[in-house]
Amino acid sequence: METNTVRPVKSDARYTIRREFCGHADARFVLRFCGEFVMSTPFYSAAAMRAVGESARRRGALVVTEQA
Repeated sequence: METNTVRPVKSDARYTIRREFCGHADARFVLRFCGEFVMSTPFYSAAAMRAVGESARRRGALVVTEQA
């Protein structure tokens, strides 16, 4: 594991966040699950929230969605 890699979900080390250059002018925070790209964002907090949400969904948490 590289020193700049963060594992935001303590109970699931398969999620990682790392700053990477991925086609944008500046480096972005890239969230990966088992090495597969999930999302990129300029904000660490957004990547961490997505990781926690994805982890909860995988464990069977109730997903609340907006109705039109």
